[in-house]
Amino acid sequence: MINFETVTTIDDTEFDTLFNASLAVLDAGAYSWHLFTNVDTVEKKKAHIRSAYDRLLTEGFVWRVSDDDGVLLLNAGVKTGNRATFLLGLVKPNAAGTKSYLYTDEFNNARNAYWTEIGITGWTIETTGRDTPIHNHFSNRSSVSKLGADMVEEEITIEHSEHSPMNLELT
Repeated sequence: MINFETVTTIDDTEFDTLFNASLAVLDAGAYSWHLFTNVDTVEKKKAHIRSAYDRLLTEGFVWRVSDDDGVLLLNAGVKTGNRATFLLGLVKPNAAGTKSYLYTDEFNNARNAYWTEIGITGWTIETTGRDTPIHNHFSNRSSVSKLGADMVEEEITIEHSEHSPMNLELT
């Protein structure tokens, strides 16, 4: 059974497991490391991400997703009224070694129930741009039943930068 829950603390062992499982995707473009030039080793990256999660424990909210075998995801963002802005996500394969659970009805139903429970009716995800891991993940979930909402993409231009993040608005 997949379970979503808001957490007020983060287990160190779970964080380390999720970070290690996510690092390749973070390095492949899911995280804007180029904006943090002094964060250039695995240990510095882990400390940087952990610091961001710790800050969002007090300034936002952190939610943990698990199944009967343990933690699968640790996500974080901020909530304004009935909207959430998704800022961080660490994900690992399940016990079967796959992330296909992200696309199951069980996952979608648990997510939708969680959003309803905490009063979320829409959310925003800022990705690092087109054809990056997070952008592609949400773009591939193109139906309301898979996303839990309708999605509108908005490309953002940053002056004097080749970086073009994408906002994905879900309502």
